[in-house]
Order: sequence, then structure tokens, then C-alpha cells
Amino acid sequence: MNFKSWIFPLTLLLGTNISLAQSTLSRGQAIADIDEYTRTMRASHYAPFTYTSQKDYDAGVEKIKRSIGDSINTRDLLWTFYRITALLGDAHATPQLGQLFLRDELKKDQFFPYKLVQEKHRLYIPVKLATELHIPAGAEITAINGRQMTALYEEILVGMAGLPSFREEASCRLLSYFLFLKGIQPPFVLSYKDNKGATGNTTISAGVPFRQALTATMPHIVQPYTYSILHNRLGYIDVRSLSGNVNAFRTFLDSCFRQFKAAHIHHLAIDLRQNSGGNTLLGDLLFSYITHKKYAWGRKSWRISQPYKNMLIAGGDTTDSYLKHANGTVWEHEDCTPGDSPFKKDSVFEGTVSFITGPFTFSSAMAIADVVKTYGLATIIGEPTGENVQDFGEAFPIDLPNSKIRIQSTTSLSHGVNCDKKKNGPVLPDVRITTSLQHKVWDKDPMLEFILHSIQ
Repeated sequence: MNFKSWIFPLTLLLGTNISLAQSTLSRGQAIADIDEYTRTMRASHYAPFTYTSQKDYDAGVEKIKRSIGDSINTRDLLWTFYRITALLGDAHATPQLGQLFLRDELKKDQFFPYKLVQEKHRLYIPVKLATELHIPAGAEITAINGRQMTALYEEILVGMAGLPSFREEASCRLLSYFLFLKGIQPPFVLSYKDNKGATGNTTISAGVPFRQALTATMPHIVQPYTYSILHNRLGYIDVRSLSGNVNAFRTFLDSCFRQFKAAHIHHLAIDLRQNSGGNTLLGDLLFSYITHKKYAWGRKSWRISQPYKNMLIAGGDTTDSYLKHANGTVWEHEDCTPGDSPFKKDSVFEGTVSFITGPFTFSSAMAIADVVKTYGLATIIGEPTGENVQDFGEAFPIDLPNSKIRIQSTTSLSHGVNCDKKKNGPVLPDVRITTSLQHKVWDKDPMLEFILHSIQ
């Protein structure tokens, strides 16, 4: 089994040959789905009550059950499951975005089309959007369609798991989706307040399909990685995703470093701020271009369960080592002795290398930062990662029988690169630079500015 920590749940499109789930469920059906989720999660999750107690989780779920009336719309039940999964605090384990019963809805022009910026649970208009919407740059959005934004945003945050910085970043990036789940549709009437206290309203008459809305906040959907040369002296690689084909990533990196060599580039910045994870095998490949140093990914523990075995078998993976272990046991995998990248190259980039991290650096992207920091492969600049070094992974779907809602859960725990089960916390940068609200509004990049200034 490859050592990997799956990406933040982002499945967008599902098959079309399965009947859609019913739009309304009885209270009994909804509770049966909640109970099925809890049973499967407890059987398969390595440590479900790491961030909460079983008592508090059960109490929270019972409170949610009591709030359900005689019937519930499937869309409302989906939001209910965000609240339930958030009780665990495992940011890998949330409902998937591409729910089958929403297939047709996701294609409609009804999603909020723009990227806003966030700061301390409030949303603001960036300069790139100000002219188009005729709103002053930096104005705070106070309401959408009459819903007070502070209360609405706090409600969205309740449905998100993970570190506070990641929860806020992910909530902002998924705002269009959560507005849809809350029944907020176009025309979007935005109420705002500028930095002088003046108020106003503007209307966005039309929405866009969900994929287009999400692309505005998660650019890796269209371009998983890009590169450029800045100011004729800095090679810049924006690695936005670690998902996808290894050979495609190799072709991309070959092109990057060929161009850098031809331009006599001696300084390199690798940006992980847009990266919510994927497969660490792509991390191995990336390391092979920048270092000859040895490294390891650390220790990992798997909870052995029948639900995860069923997922492997259904996918045709009948020879996986996981299947050989008894249900209910823990399989320990240790990779604590530093070794060469499996893609070891004869020559590597010979200049200085920096990695840039932030609150959306998550899952396998966080693990890359952990390796870089622990083994001194490069300098890390920016903000702490959006996930602790001890992170849950090896996700699999739970399909609920009545609603057909699909929830991603996890079955493993990575203990961090240094193999110390007691050490935890996000990966801290070597040079900490904070992105302020003004930076976000005016589209400034203090991290890249720092790097460019330092290599003059």
C-alpha cells in the first residue's frame, strides 16, 4: 500500500447510471442513516475520539437527532451530516461534494461566482472584484439576500472540522457550496460596509455552475501545477495538488527545471499554499529534483476493519497487505530510517530552495512540509500548515442506505516524520510571514516579496 494521505474531500462528478436518492426522508430513515454512519465510522476509524470524547460526540449526535422533524429534505440532511462529522474534528472525514442526488443541481447557474477574502470570520471584497461589483475594495460583506453574514459564516464554520485556520480558509473557499445548501440562490443581493462606515447594496443577477464557482477558489481543479520565472531571477513552482498521474507530474517538472537551467536560475520557490493534498509519491518525485539528502515519511498506523477491506476488494485490489490482517487489530507501518527518493536522480537543482506554506497546506502537502522541516531539505517561509503533523488519512467512502449521501471517513493515523507519537502540532515555518487582510484585499504576496528581496 502506498504511503499517502488523501486530499480534502473534493469529488465533483459521479456516475449517471444509478437512480437518484429521494428528495425527502422520514425521521426514521434519517436517523437510521445517522446510526449507520456512526457504526461504520467507529468500526473503521483509527482513533475517532481524538479531538472529542465519545460522551460528547454521542450527546452532540443525540441533540441533532432530536432537532429532526417528522421528515427532512435530503439537502438539509446533508448539511446535518456536516455538523455531525465536524464533531470528530477529522478534516479528512466529511461529506463529499459531488453527491449523486445533487448531480443536476450542480450543473445549474445558481452558485455564487466570486472569490472573497476572509479575516477573523468576516468576508471582504478583493480589489480585483471591486470594480466589477461597484463596491469599494476592502468593504465588508454584511449580508447576502438578507442573511446576516457574521451569523451565517459562524454557522458554516460549525460544519467544518480541523484546525481553526484551516476551517476558516476552507469555509471561505467552499462558500458558494454552503450558500447553496442554505438555500441562498441568485440573484445575490450583497449588503456591505466600507472602511469609513458607509453602507450600500449591490446585486449579482446570475450565478454559475458549481465547477466554475469552485475553480475560482480552488484553481488546482483546472491547473494542478504551474511554473514561471519571476523578475528573471526566481524560479517559481505552484504545486496546487498532489493528485493525478506521476508521469504527468514528471513531465511538468522536467519542463520546469529545463527552463530554469536555460535561464540560469539559482533560486527556487515551491508554493504549497493552494495544496490540500493527494499522494506522497508525488512528493518523492518532487524531492528528487531538489536534493540528494535522505529522508523518511515516518510511522503510520491502520485500523483494520471490514468496511475498508470491502472498499479495497470492490476496487479490484485483492492482494493488498491490509487484507491479511484481522479486523479490529492495528497494523503498524514504520518508515523512520532515512533513505533515498525512489526517483533518485544523478543531478539536482543546485541553488537555494524555499517552500511556502499556509493554512490550506493540508494532508500530503503538510507531510511534504514536515519532511522538508525535519530533514532540512529547504527553508520554509510563510504561515503554519493547516493541519497537525499527526493527521488521519487513507480515506474511504461510506454510502448511506436511505439518503444515498456519501461521506468520506478515514482509517489510519500518520504520527509525523520524526516517528514520535507524542509530538504534534502544525509544521511551523523557518521564516514566519503573515498575510494580512490588506495583503489579501490588494492581492499582495508578502512571502514572494520577501524571497525576491532576499535574493537581490
